[in-house]
Amino acid sequence: MARRFQGRYILVVLVIGSVILSSPVAFASPSSAQKAKVTVLWRDDPQEVPVLDEFIKDFNSTHPNITVEAIVVPYDEYDPKLFSMWAAGTPPDIFWCAAESGYVDHAIRDMNLTVDPLVNKDKDVVNIEDFYPAAIEGATFRGELKGLPFAQAYTALFYNATLFDDAGIEYPTTDWEDESWTWDKLVEIAKKLTKDIDGDGKIDQYGFLDDRDLFEIAWAWGGDMFDPNVYEGYPPEKLALDELENYNALLTALQERADLVHKHKVSPTPATQQVIEQVGPPLKTGKVGMVIGGDWAIWGAMPKNYKWGIGAVPYSVPGVKRVCLYTDPLEIARTSKYPDEAWEFVKYLVSPPVQKTFIEETGRVSSRPSLREEYIEEISSFIVNTEQELDQVLSGAFKYCQEDAEHTVFGFYKLQFVWTSETDPLWLGKKGAKEVLDAMIVKVNQAIEENLRSIGK
Repeated sequence: MARRFQGRYILVVLVIGSVILSSPVAFASPSSAQKAKVTVLWRDDPQEVPVLDEFIKDFNSTHPNITVEAIVVPYDEYDPKLFSMWAAGTPPDIFWCAAESGYVDHAIRDMNLTVDPLVNKDKDVVNIEDFYPAAIEGATFRGELKGLPFAQAYTALFYNATLFDDAGIEYPTTDWEDESWTWDKLVEIAKKLTKDIDGDGKIDQYGFLDDRDLFEIAWAWGGDMFDPNVYEGYPPEKLALDELENYNALLTALQERADLVHKHKVSPTPATQQVIEQVGPPLKTGKVGMVIGGDWAIWGAMPKNYKWGIGAVPYSVPGVKRVCLYTDPLEIARTSKYPDEAWEFVKYLVSPPVQKTFIEETGRVSSRPSLREEYIEEISSFIVNTEQELDQVLSGAFKYCQEDAEHTVFGFYKLQFVWTSETDPLWLGKKGAKEVLDAMIVKVNQAIEENLRSIGK
């Protein structure tokens, strides 16, 4: 998954993508005596790469007829590398949603193999029932499975428990169905956590930061930016904001988000947030009390001078709870020379023993619920919640989730780039929510038309 936009690569993806669509398939089966060389394209994540190297070393030692090699590139270069390799007719055998393009982008360009037959052949080994249903949905394109989940992230409320203790505030609930846990209550807590610590008239500690994207806050307020079939893998033809319910939901959400900065003053301005992020992830700096977003908020080493906690996301409107799940399925190139051998490595990476090691080495959750206890045990060393509370948080996070639009909406990053730039004046306090929203709809719909043209629609 990738949560930041790198706009200059959109043209590369679209242009090379059109080449892929028109390229003939060249498939060659290796001879039985040939040793298969399987390449896997990976990003240079400092946590992931050392673990991947160990996995490859172990796999190669136990599979003498297969050699797996990793091609590791910087995040910014991942998609350009992937699409250029495809255009050259030498795609990596295994790739994934490691940067900007999602598995739906790959599927629409007919890049990834449908793995249902392989799963069915090895159903006892793969044990598809041991994946969260939402994670499997996050790897499914128009009813076909396009990969198996390897990496996973979930949405929750992450908070600095020390700041709560200092303010004498009770920790947020871990019960996702607690109807008393509302957006308004969160804002009231955020006000108590927001402080001018040194008395210079400037806020030093903010109560809350909402790290969700626009489509996520639309969900939270009971709407959607896209029609349901878009999440099944069909390219959007326009935003679904011509439906009044969706329009009003996003309009309200935009206003509520802007009010955090300009009315309640519990969230930093964009400029202040940039200054905070120069120090590190906002939550880890001690400058922010609560964050709603992906669990990367607690990835990596957590500062030991604070205590940390995880809670349920509050209700923005009664009866509505819908958050993001971030699934990274491992995909096999449709034109791979060694699809069976690539499948062996995919099976290895998603197997429970390897997933358990991945949890231990990275502190990240698995797509397999059978390994939830291992994840809870791993993070319990720095989290104030009890194991029962953490189990409750995860149960809700995987119950009320939907796969990230980044992976399921064709051409997502081009659209995100537009709506991010179009909403900046709202966060800066220069324009109102309705003015911004109306202009944004026009611009994003134009970007959607450009995406469609890139695939000949």
